[in-house]
Amino acid sequence: MIMNSGELVSVIVPVYKVEEYLRQCIDSIINQTYKNLEIILVDDGSPDKCGEICDEYARNDSRVTVYHNENGGSSAARNYGKAMSHGEYIVFVDSDDVIKKNFVETLLDILKEYGADIVFAASFSSADSSRLNDFEAVRNERIDTGCLDADEALRIMLYKNNFDTLIYTAPHGKIYRREVFEGIEYPAGIIVEDLAAIYRIMLKCRKAAFTTEKLYGYRLRHDSQFHMTYSPKMMACIPVTRQLYNDICEERPALRLAVASTAFGVNRSHFFLLPKDHKEERMQVWEEMKKYRREVLFDPHARKRERTAALMTYLGPGFFHLFSGLYRRYLMRERN
Repeated sequence: MIMNSGELVSVIVPVYKVEEYLRQCIDSIINQTYKNLEIILVDDGSPDKCGEICDEYARNDSRVTVYHNENGGSSAARNYGKAMSHGEYIVFVDSDDVIKKNFVETLLDILKEYGADIVFAASFSSADSSRLNDFEAVRNERIDTGCLDADEALRIMLYKNNFDTLIYTAPHGKIYRREVFEGIEYPAGIIVEDLAAIYRIMLKCRKAAFTTEKLYGYRLRHDSQFHMTYSPKMMACIPVTRQLYNDICEERPALRLAVASTAFGVNRSHFFLLPKDHKEERMQVWEEMKKYRREVLFDPHARKRERTAALMTYLGPGFFHLFSGLYRRYLMRERN
């Protein structure tokens, strides 16, 4: 096991309106078995007592640094925390989530073992706070670790296939070498900021390692995308997926079909989320979906969900409006 040497790990936490959960989150970080941490709490203009709680921890633990900023969103907070950090490795934790006490030590061990640039950890998700309170007791029946070529990991991420609960786009649940973030920031003010950043990170990686050990506790909250009302931020799905498709096709042409699947799926999911009275926006997304549907329809590696949706688009937008409503209700039932 790695000793607590001079290798500094920066743990960055964007904080906003999580007063009820914040102490549990910070406690899970300061109690890590790996002690050489720089814990950066970015108070994103939170209107509750989050700022005071952060300051309290900073007074009691010299590893904790707090920055109080105007509200700019989680992406801006992550970017700021990253810019102010000094660690050779970077970890992001959402302020309503928790990590197991061996999270940093385990992921750093795996990164060193395989010479990887990024390590993905499995997560445990629950809307029940009491279950997250007992997260430390959650155990895997079997724990597997391994390493993939970064292009293979990116292919898995784009297709969202067998590793869809492990190789995921969200910033949390991972440890990164600092170098892979060079020149990369999370775009602020959009909903698909995770995707817009992670594929650029993966293109800079050589190896991506993983563990199936459930080390990250993710809190499911009712303000998820399935409960969102319309926001202009949703329309970022079009420029983000265009850039994603163009970049991947140029730099990794062998992944063209995989990235078409993601581009189609992201626009499809946003089409389903857009209210029917926003006809102009829905038609813009519809036209974008059509660009990728043929590649998805005839791709045997694409998920059945995407191939079915691609087929349905050939019946026209009117039918797809009906299909989207039925599918949205199905997702809501599965979610609840």
